[in-house]
Amino acid sequence: MNKAEIIMLAVMAILIAVLYGRLIRRITEGWVNLEKPPDNIHPEVKICVVIPFRNEKENIQSLLKALLEQDYPQAMFEVILVNDHSSDGGDETAKLMGDVSVIKCLDLPEGMSGKKSALQYGIEHADAKLIVTTDADCRPVKGWLSCIASFYSIGPYKMIAGPVAISVPKGFGSGFQALEFTSLVASGAGAIKTRIPIMCNGANLAYEKEAFEEVGGFRGNEHIPGGDDIFLLEKFKKQYGSNKIGFAKDREAIVFTDAAVNLRSFLKQRFRWVAKSPAYRDPAMIYTAVVVLQVNLGLLIALLWSIWSLEMLMVFGVMFLLKCLIDLPLLWKATGFFDQRKLMAWYLPFQFIYFIFISLSGILGNLLSFSWKDRSHRSEDL
Repeated sequence: MNKAEIIMLAVMAILIAVLYGRLIRRITEGWVNLEKPPDNIHPEVKICVVIPFRNEKENIQSLLKALLEQDYPQAMFEVILVNDHSSDGGDETAKLMGDVSVIKCLDLPEGMSGKKSALQYGIEHADAKLIVTTDADCRPVKGWLSCIASFYSIGPYKMIAGPVAISVPKGFGSGFQALEFTSLVASGAGAIKTRIPIMCNGANLAYEKEAFEEVGGFRGNEHIPGGDDIFLLEKFKKQYGSNKIGFAKDREAIVFTDAAVNLRSFLKQRFRWVAKSPAYRDPAMIYTAVVVLQVNLGLLIALLWSIWSLEMLMVFGVMFLLKCLIDLPLLWKATGFFDQRKLMAWYLPFQFIYFIFISLSGILGNLLSFSWKDRSHRSEDL
């Protein structure tokens, strides 16, 4: 490799790092500037928590217990569970809990299946102004609904995303997942604040029922596995504008979930997330996905190339150092918010593995088939 080629590669690496740095800086500023509502707000909005589930026997009872312990008045909220043809007996557990007045358990009719269908069916049966969704393997804190209602009351919001965290991560495997999840949640939150909403999580999401109906619900992407949250975010942004989408940055709004039990489960989950990306239409989402993939793929290529070139090893080192410095402020502040600052002990090994993981998942997620809840999907179905 001659000197001119080295200079050209270095310039390209710096340009990519500049684009990435500007994006992450804006997102970090957004995260820092997110505000919480005053403590003296006492909202009175009727809420319906809609929970689609399939084969969640081990989780459904603890979730319902957490919902019954909410400090929001029980007269002001209801819970609708929608059973998506479970085969593990979880539907029986849910129906037993359905004896409680605020809880209803519905069976998704034959001929309908999938998370979007279950959500749609539950929302159709909801008698509330505000729909709040979560997953059956999650556990909200006691003040979850009160906090969401408070944010809604200070709006005006049509959609509110909330923080999700992995509970009690131990060891590098769950620590890696927790750091990655934290970076995604904080990035989505910061982007919402800066009026470029690109990401949210259906495990902690609220929106007006009327607005959901106005945007056509999930119509238009029913055939795509997953994406009930991101595609709905796209629709709300297009219909109402970015200023009608908020993020509830409050520890009382956190919903906790568990880390994937093993590497295979984790990869299957991430492939499922990546597989829907070709269907994105929002320019900000596409730009962000391209810039992030460029940076991480560039690092992987530079690392592999450095096997034959000492000069390329230097390029890789500069790119890697820049990325570590760019990402550090957001992850430092976000782990502090989630009271998981100890995760930063894994920061450098996380960064070294992360660019490999993102590069491979970005490619393989669009090429391979994957299964979820005993149902197989292929990326070309999108």
